[in-house]
Order: sequence, then structure tokens, then C-alpha cells
Amino acid sequence: MKLPFASVLAILAMFAAPSLRSQTPNPDGEEPGLKGFWEVVTVSGRFVARLDQISSVSEQEYLIDGTVRVFECTVDTNGGQTARFYYLEPVTEGSSITTGSATLERIKSLADKVGDKTGVGDPDAVVTKHYPDTTHAKTSEYRVKNKVTIGQIYDHIRRVWAEERGNGGQNRLVIRNG
Repeated sequence: MKLPFASVLAILAMFAAPSLRSQTPNPDGEEPGLKGFWEVVTVSGRFVARLDQISSVSEQEYLIDGTVRVFECTVDTNGGQTARFYYLEPVTEGSSITTGSATLERIKSLADKVGDKTGVGDPDAVVTKHYPDTTHAKTSEYRVKNKVTIGQIYDHIRRVWAEERGNGGQNRLVIRNG
């Protein structure tokens, strides 16, 4: 029995559609995840923790050497692992704190070099460390590209961990554009 060409195309499309969907990254947002766990997915990695092992969640802002403003969300666990999600912003020349511009240039230079050597791409999303000054044992670090993403991460983990206590359905946060 010969199938019409349109039928063959329709059958092929049915089989190809699921594989095409799996290759397209999910948009930013909340998703169902593993029950009892909190997960965040960024362009540079993933962090998963058991909800009953999270000991504290914080959001803060601080300056490094008066040149870089850091917006950070930190998630600590009972097992000693800490996740740091942060965004870096230069302190502008119009600010009252403008010392140490060499530090800012050094940070940017290191990020560019890391991106070039590793092929990672966007230096705004690469965690940059200067050994031994910025080595943090048992710390997973994730640099994000947008300041608002820090608040999004904090709001999500606080809701899932402190308010819902793992009983909600959206315990996975995907951040691909931030």
C-alpha cells in the first residue's frame, strides 16, 4: 500500500516534534521539579539542594574596594555547601565612592581572559576568582547578567523553602536570559 506524500510528511513530523521540543531551551521561569528539592538553573550551571537541608537564605548588597557593587543571594545548607548568586555593577563616576578603579578594570580583564581561554563566551556571566583571595571552599558561585535576577532567585527560594516548605509545585527556577 502506497501512502500519499502528505501522509508520510505528517507521520515524520509527529516523530520529529518531540525531539525538536527537547532541543529548544525552556524560557525563564518556574517549573515543577523534584519533590523535596530546590533547583535553580542558570546559563553557567545548576544548583540543587534538599529543602530540609537549607539552613538560611539571604539577599544583600555590598561594595568591593569602593569600585564594584555586588548584589547577592546566598543559600546555605546544613551540609556545608553554600550557593552564591551574584550580579556585579561598577560604581559610576558620579558616585561619591570612586576609589580603586584599577580593581574594576582588573575584574573585567580577568573575566574577559577567562571567557577567551575557556570559550565560555559572555564574560558578564562568568565567575571570576583570584586565587587565593577569592577562593571559597564548599561554595558554588553563579554570576548572573541582570540585577533583577538576584531578587527573582531570592523570592523564589524564600517562597519554596520558608513559606511552602516544599509543598508547592514550582520548586525549580530556570534562568536562561538573566
